Amino acid sequence: MNERVVVVGGGITGLAAAHEARRQELDAVVLEAATRAGGKIASGFVDGAELPFPIDMAADGFLARQPEVVELCHELGLGDDLVAPTGAQAFIWADGALRSIPTPSVLGVPFEPDTVAATGLISEAGVADLAARVDIEHEPLAHDASVGEVIRPRVGDEVFERLVDPLLGGINAGNADGLSIEAGAPQLFAAACAGGSLRDSLRVQVTAGQAAAGGPVFNGVKGGNRRIIDTLVEQLGSRVRLGQTVVAIERNGAGWVVVTDDARFPADRVVLATPAWITAGLIAPFAPTAATTLAELVYGDAVLVTYVVDKAGLQHDLAGSGFLVPRSEGLLMTACSWASSKWDHFDDGRHAILRVSAGRTDDRRWLDLDPAQLLDQLGAELEQTVGLHAEPVTRITPWRQSLPQYRPGHMARCAEIDTELALVAEGLVVAGAQMRGLGLPACVRQGRAAVAGTSAV
Repeated sequence: MNERVVVVGGGITGLAAAHEARRQELDAVVLEAATRAGGKIASGFVDGAELPFPIDMAADGFLARQPEVVELCHELGLGDDLVAPTGAQAFIWADGALRSIPTPSVLGVPFEPDTVAATGLISEAGVADLAARVDIEHEPLAHDASVGEVIRPRVGDEVFERLVDPLLGGINAGNADGLSIEAGAPQLFAAACAGGSLRDSLRVQVTAGQAAAGGPVFNGVKGGNRRIIDTLVEQLGSRVRLGQTVVAIERNGAGWVVVTDDARFPADRVVLATPAWITAGLIAPFAPTAATTLAELVYGDAVLVTYVVDKAGLQHDLAGSGFLVPRSEGLLMTACSWASSKWDHFDDGRHAILRVSAGRTDDRRWLDLDPAQLLDQLGAELEQTVGLHAEPVTRITPWRQSLPQYRPGHMARCAEIDTELALVAEGLVVAGAQMRGLGLPACVRQGRAAVAGTSAV
């Protein structure tokens, strides 16, 4: 008799787990409380905009050099629809102007002072500070720490606050000074663990990456990332049950029973791919320490506002992929992605499509604004930064409690959760963004590993 796998949560992690179970010819079911699958992956048309295609409401791409999503797309028959961004220049908004992000860099960390100086983004004193620090020899990092604790001494405060935090803090809707370097910036963690100077370590990484590059750094899917979800749901068929809220998990001999409001699902293995606070409540009767760890995980709130406007309604030519905003600039927005310039499949030749993000764990101003106030504030900032002077069509997509904040020691806590479950609740597996990675590749990797019984690290 085949092993029965019950997956709780129908986001990308849970669907990837069920896909893997189907590949292994296991009996599997996905229970999703919402009326649609996909979680934080969503695409849709912008009402009122004359666009012939949907626009992503959250992540519009994924790392291609982490192979999990690329491989999944090929398995789903979407391989021919993988697309790469245009590779256009990205910017930082600073001191009233858009300034090029210096290259080379790794996760926003530059290591060649001359290229930093050429952008005009960093003051002469800041460039001198970088030059004085980037070649200092350091002992190998022996334990996890915050990105700020490790990187500030190696690049200086100005570089950190104008380049590193806008990228790493912005991606996580948090603050790079509180972000685990091991969990949130593994490339920087590897460089610090190697010891020596930051410039030497990052040069090695960049050189190795260029040598191994067999394609683009990022990919997207024509029609939006939602197509990955729709195809998974279509191929999984009746294995996906929507509107099923799991209220408890019970022991059943050597196995388990997953209980919803109106049904019971026996399982040999249960993959919990739900947000941390939901997972915590479900495992608390069996693994109280792991449940407490999950319940204490902090989440960030963010909002994405899509603007569609005739290209003539902007003063800027949008020759680039978008820009990041350091917190020191005081703007509400944290980033603005120029989707119609970044992706050829979002360029209809007429409209500019801007995806504006706001929200950090230490900047919750957007939560105090009603929709009209939010649009007014962000519209004024778009006028300031890219010269918006026409009436746009807009769509507001709030993402409450959407981005788990990885504090130092996060990966060790994940290992402790795994260990406790293996000892006292064998067959229960926790996976997803609250564990080992926010990006789509990390979530797919965890979902598949939860079924395959392999490591997701």
